[in-house]
Amino acid sequence: MEKRFGDVIALRDVSFTVQEGEFFCILGPSGAGKTTTLRTIAGLESPDAGTVFIGGRDVHRVHPRDRDVALFFQEVALYPHLNGFDNIAFPLRRQRLPATDIRRRVGEISETFGIVHLLGRKPATYSGGERQRVALARALIRRPHVYLLDEPLSNLDAKLRLDMRAELKRLQRELGQTTIYVTPDQVEAMAMGDRLLVLRQGEPQQIGTRRTSSSRASSARRR
Repeated sequence: MEKRFGDVIALRDVSFTVQEGEFFCILGPSGAGKTTTLRTIAGLESPDAGTVFIGGRDVHRVHPRDRDVALFFQEVALYPHLNGFDNIAFPLRRQRLPATDIRRRVGEISETFGIVHLLGRKPATYSGGERQRVALARALIRRPHVYLLDEPLSNLDAKLRLDMRAELKRLQRELGQTTIYVTPDQVEAMAMGDRLLVLRQGEPQQIGTRRTSSSRASSARRR
């Protein structure tokens, strides 16, 4: 897969396969092409070469809303006129789920992320970390084919970030949900990912399991 923005090559020869139910991390510094990769999978950008398959289906010409993905942006975008409950429930209401199911699922995920006290309040009253958690709950309450998470824990303090890292991984394992997770943090990627893709300046550097990546990093340090 390749993607250009004018004369800038954002992605070059990026190719990978994510297994069903896998937690796949994309690791790299700012400007490596991580967010562009997610936006291309979601259909918000069109590749200049190559295509995207989701569940074995070529989605090159499929509208983003019909790709059955849940995309969490680093820039949190909550509906300011809705309280926490209605923000989180929004995707389920679009699916026309029964009200009892919506209340149950919003309650469950709010407990998981420790945001029950925010359900009756509007986003303007939240801290940055609270906004991040509510937005993450809204993304994860769905059951799409794949989650696309762009630095979802970046605005949290160190302790909460560690706690949320464990909860997010536990929830993913419990649901068996295919997840592509973007982060610039090597420790976070090694702790969470079943496999890792390392990007640098839009090009893949290596791909492998946590053990493989750790061994290569150790070898590099010895050299």
